[in-house]
Amino acid sequence: MPRVVWGIVALHLAIVLCQTAVFPNFRAPDERQHADLIVMVEQGKAWPWPGPGELDVSKGSRAGGFTTSTRAPERMHLPDRAVPERDDRASYVDAGGAETGPSFNQLIQHPPLYYLTGAAFLSAIPGWEDVPFDRVYLLLRWWNALLTAALPLLLWATARRLRLPRPLPVAAALVPLAIPELTRNESAINNDNLLVVLMAAVTWLVARVLTGDTSRRTALWIGVLTTLALLTKGFALLLPAWIGLVYLVAARRYDRRAASTSLVIAWVTSAPGALWWAHNKLTYGSIQPDGRTSEPTEVVARYGWSDGGALWLHNLVERVGTLFFMQDQSGRRLHDVSWKAAWLAIALVVLAVLVTLALRTLARSTTLLLLVPVVGLFLIVASGTWANFVTERNLYSGMQGRYLYGGLVGLGVVAVAAAARLRDRVRWCVPLAVLVVAVGLQLLYLRSVLELFWAPRSASGVSALDIGVRAIYHWYALPPAVLLFVMASTVTAGLAVAYSLARPGKRRPPSASAPVIAARAPSDQEVGIPLHAAR
Repeated sequence: MPRVVWGIVALHLAIVLCQTAVFPNFRAPDERQHADLIVMVEQGKAWPWPGPGELDVSKGSRAGGFTTSTRAPERMHLPDRAVPERDDRASYVDAGGAETGPSFNQLIQHPPLYYLTGAAFLSAIPGWEDVPFDRVYLLLRWWNALLTAALPLLLWATARRLRLPRPLPVAAALVPLAIPELTRNESAINNDNLLVVLMAAVTWLVARVLTGDTSRRTALWIGVLTTLALLTKGFALLLPAWIGLVYLVAARRYDRRAASTSLVIAWVTSAPGALWWAHNKLTYGSIQPDGRTSEPTEVVARYGWSDGGALWLHNLVERVGTLFFMQDQSGRRLHDVSWKAAWLAIALVVLAVLVTLALRTLARSTTLLLLVPVVGLFLIVASGTWANFVTERNLYSGMQGRYLYGGLVGLGVVAVAAAARLRDRVRWCVPLAVLVVAVGLQLLYLRSVLELFWAPRSASGVSALDIGVRAIYHWYALPPAVLLFVMASTVTAGLAVAYSLARPGKRRPPSASAPVIAARAPSDQEVGIPLHAAR
C-alpha cells in the first residue's frame, strides 16, 4: 500500500477530530438523543431494549453541551456566552443523572448495536458519571471518528480490486475529504457512522466477488457484516437484495455453482440481522415502528400529487443533493456560496458517473451494481419523505443527504473511474485535483460554521476570527494543548499528502519497466475470466 494512502487516512481522521471542536455539541441531528441512549444502555436503563414510546431522554445528558438542539436561524454568537471553566462544568450526575424528563427518545426505533458498542466504550472511561460531561461527550465523538477512520482505505482497496489504473485508487481514497458534511457527521455521535463503515466494507467485498472471488469465506464475511449493518439501522435492509444481484452477475461471469452456494451462505449468515426487523413487523405491525408512541399510529393519506407533489420532488432533490456535501446549519435554506459549491460538486460527480458508463472504464454491469446502494438509499429516503407529505403535507421532513453515505464507496469509485482513459501525465494529476477540491470545500464549510456559531457581536474581520478561535479553545472540553496538537497534525498531514501528490517524481507515469494495468476496463464478456486467471 502506498505511504500516501496512510497519509490520507491520518489527514481524514485529523479533519474529523478538528470538527469535533468547531461544531458545538447538540448541533448535529438528534445528537443528544444518541448520546443519551448510549448512557442509558451503559446504566442498564435501556437494556433489554425498550419498546416504542417507553424511554424518555435523561436530564443528566443535557450537561454535554451549552447550546440547544433546535435550529439556529440566526448567528449564535457563542463567544458572547458565559461558559464555566473546563474543570467546573457539570457532570452527568450534577445535571440530574438518569432522571428522565418529558422528552421522549424516538431513537429506540433503531436496532441496538451502535448503542451497545457505544456503551462498551463509555464503560471504559473511569468515573465518567462524575467528570464534566462535555468531556465524556467529546470522547464519544472521538470514538465515532475512529469508527469511520478506515473509509479512505476501503475506497482505495475497492478501486484497486477493480483494477483502476494508478493513481486513481489514491484519488478514490481522497473522496471522503471532499465531502464536508460527511466528515462533520463522522465527528458527531450518530449511528450513521457505524452503518457507513459496515456498508463500505460490504462494498469492498462485493468488488472482490465481481472480480472472481466467489469463495465461501468471502460470502461468510459479507453475511456477517450485513447482519451487523441490519442490527445498526434500517437502511441496511437493501443489502440482502443487492447481494443477490451481485451473485447473480457473478454466476453469469464465473462458476455458477460456486456463486450460488456462496449466495446461500451470505443470505443465511445475514438472517440474524433480518430477524430484528421481522420481530418488529410481528410485534408492532411495522418494520420500523414510530419510536415516540407505544401504540401503533394509524397513517391516513390525506394529500396527493396535486397538493404540492412537484414542490415536494423539487425539495427532495435539492435538499438531499445539497446536504450530501454541505449541511445548512441555519435551516434558512439559503442559496449562498456553500450551496453553489455543493451543486458544482454534484454536477462533477454526475458527469463523472455518466462518463464512466459511456466509456465503460468499468464493465457496465459492475458500474450499475456499484451504484445500487446510493440509488436504493435515495429511493428509501424518497419513500419516507413522501409518506410524511401525504399524511402531513410536510415538504422537508427526512430530506438528508447523509442517509446516502452507505453508498459512498461505490459512488466514489465509479466517479474516479471516469479518469481512467485520460493520458498518463494527466491522469497522474487527478489525486492532486481531488485534494484541491477537498480543501476548497472544507474551507467553505469552516467559514460557514465560524460565521454561524463563533462570530461575536461586537467585532468583525480579523478581530472576530481571533475572538472566535479563542472561544473554540475555551469551550473545548480537553486542555487546549490537545486541540493544538490535533490542529497541528491536520496541517502537517495535509502538507505531507499535498507534497507527496505534487512532487514531480510522483506525477510522472511509471517507466516501461513498471507496467501499469491498462486503463480500459474489460467488457461484460471479458470479466467472465477470473481475475487470477487474467493475470
